[in-house]
Amino acid sequence: MTAEHPSGTVVRPEPRAVALSLVRVNALDHAASSSPAHGPAEPNWEMHRRLTRVLERWQADGTLREDALLLTEWLAVDLVAGLSEQFRDPARMERWLLDFGDQVSQGQQHAHPAGPTAIEILSVVAEEATARPSGTAGEERLARIGAPFLLYLRDGHELQDAREVVLTFALWAGSQLAGLMRNDAGRITAYLDARDNAR
Repeated sequence: MTAEHPSGTVVRPEPRAVALSLVRVNALDHAASSSPAHGPAEPNWEMHRRLTRVLERWQADGTLREDALLLTEWLAVDLVAGLSEQFRDPARMERWLLDFGDQVSQGQQHAHPAGPTAIEILSVVAEEATARPSGTAGEERLARIGAPFLLYLRDGHELQDAREVVLTFALWAGSQLAGLMRNDAGRITAYLDARDNAR
């Protein structure tokens, strides 16, 4: 998630690169766990630690809120793109969002759940994608998803809360991509490599 310059200095992690890295890890984890021989997926603690280091770097730079919001936007847009490919109909997507939102709300009963905030953000991105299929939402979308995202971050817990929202989206986006690629690790890797090279 972070890159090292030939001089040995660590290059500041960019939200888009972090988003693609998280999608890659989660899609490949999901594809591997879909094999009956593999069994249920174990938490990927290395990914968790790497994401934490990125967020700590942004926090030290004083950009945690802004960069974590941009990272969240990248992941939400990626997820909506995959869902649009799957459903190909805004009405079906809306129905799925309502049903999935209900499942998420029922499944997250702890004191400060990230799921409902993630669903609110996802709904905004899906609505923008339907209204502006060419993807020209830009600053307006960022402002609309910024409101629930920033409200979710508690004073003194910004890093932990940002990590929860980001991980929620990373898991959903990775799972969605793995499904689109029929849980084929080779197809997932080729698709994401092509995206990396298109930057």
